[in-house]
Amino acid sequence: MLALHFAVAGLALPQARAVAGPTGPQYFSSFAVGGVLAIAGLTLPKSLSSRGRASGILMAEAPPLTKFCLNVKLCIKPERRDEFMECIKNNKAGTLGTEPLAEAYIWGEDTETKNTFHFYEKYKGKAGFEAHQKTPHFAAWEKFASTDPFSEPPVVQFYEEL
Repeated sequence: MLALHFAVAGLALPQARAVAGPTGPQYFSSFAVGGVLAIAGLTLPKSLSSRGRASGILMAEAPPLTKFCLNVKLCIKPERRDEFMECIKNNKAGTLGTEPLAEAYIWGEDTETKNTFHFYEKYKGKAGFEAHQKTPHFAAWEKFASTDPFSEPPVVQFYEEL
């Protein structure tokens, strides 16, 4: 199989498959964006192919996107717990339901310290996290966070998955 990758809107797509076409090899890659299946296709003229294989610049592969992750620890004032819970549930639903570059949004309450919450978020590249920061559900979180709901300063750690 030809090692050819498509890129659409900055996303690296799965490796393409080649099939014989009437005018030369055709390459297809399917992918899902926001729950919608899409197919990308490319037909090469015979002049650009050699024995069914692509030549020239089409042999280049798109670099894989890194996984941009963060761990967060939030300590919430007890009297703000209900507001916090509603805001975070909406943020999680918006993140996983509307952001194609979001891969994980996992959170829970500390088993030993009430009103202390831990989060793990994973995005396709730093651009995925930056896109997350521009959403309405993140704006709602920022509005809530600006109202002094924390009993301790938030702890946020950013890293790339290896």
